[in-house]
Amino acid sequence: AQAGGKHWTVTEVRALIDIWSDKSIQRQLEGTVRNKRIFEQIAAKLQKFGIERDWKQCRTKYKNLKHEYKIVRTAQDLGMTKSMKFFTELDAILGPNKTEKSRDQESQDGEHVTECANVKMGEDQTGRKVKKNNLNIMLHHTGSRIPFPKCLGSEVF
Repeated sequence: AQAGGKHWTVTEVRALIDIWSDKSIQRQLEGTVRNKRIFEQIAAKLQKFGIERDWKQCRTKYKNLKHEYKIVRTAQDLGMTKSMKFFTELDAILGPNKTEKSRDQESQDGEHVTECANVKMGEDQTGRKVKKNNLNIMLHHTGSRIPFPKCLGSEVF
């Protein structure tokens, strides 16, 4: 197995995106906060391709790809010509026709989301930190096919 920081090859990234494009994996990634188990699954699938990566490396790469995609996407929406490797593949998974646009909408007119969080927070007087976390989680997960209601309480943790 390679040491932690080894650069991902194109083949490895393709394999990762391939697994990630599986609908059931996407649903799991969207519907959960603690996702070590999913990334362990992903790492196991990569091993079948002869790719040795542990779940932490998979999670980091996933986050980086997602982050880079968002930056490129935003730039493009602003009319800049920015690109990245694998943009097309990632766009198929993360593109506006899937979730992004509806999510941005949510966060702009996010009144109901905020209200909803405040109501919830009233009940568990633990101060600002929890409120912020809950909001972040909600903004990340609203607008996508998701098994639980818009108001996520602290039971998420």
